[in-house]
Amino acid sequence: MPRTLYSLLRPLFSITRTLFLRSVEGIENIPKQGPFILAGNHVSIPDQWLMAMLSYTHNGVPVWFVARDDYWWGPWWTKPLRNKLATLLIDWRTPSNILREAEEVLRQNQAIAIYPEGTRNSDSRALALGKTGIARLALTTGVPIIPVGYEGPMITNVWEVFHEFVFKRNTATLRFGKPLTIEARQEPVTREDLYKITDRIMIEIGNVSGKRARLHDFAT
Repeated sequence: MPRTLYSLLRPLFSITRTLFLRSVEGIENIPKQGPFILAGNHVSIPDQWLMAMLSYTHNGVPVWFVARDDYWWGPWWTKPLRNKLATLLIDWRTPSNILREAEEVLRQNQAIAIYPEGTRNSDSRALALGKTGIARLALTTGVPIIPVGYEGPMITNVWEVFHEFVFKRNTATLRFGKPLTIEARQEPVTREDLYKITDRIMIEIGNVSGKRARLHDFAT
């Protein structure tokens, strides 16, 4: 179903790119085939649409997003639509289940998009401290991770999309960094291992987003 969704929306991609983006850098860093992980900073509602759109037009690989279970208007609406909208939902009662679902998507040679900050971050200078879910997923799958940086307006609702991009004619820049490969491991990993891998990923996201990465304190 996600492939059908992207195919239906594809005629709109060129219009969206013209309206929203002033430049795209590093598109050649996205693999030509799945599986892979897109790991970006999260500033604005459109950053996820743009990231998925550019990736799909580059290689035809559907991108699934990891999101809260209330992302699409609340959990009652979201759960029936999750497959149609290419969304993996985090149930906060059992958050570890999302990693198994993401692994299954990657086994099907598709792509996962994750925001390690966990939510939108309005700080224009620094990234939020990265969460370790992406490190756990990298260690179990070994698939390449593409750091993605968005620089543009912070938008929290649909009205602001029109206000910023259509009426005010603001645009954004999207950058794709070189792939990172974290070797998959079978043996147990420590919390420090997870922090180090997460920090490595966040540093690369910082490089393409123009923000400073906040790093974990291994002593805590």
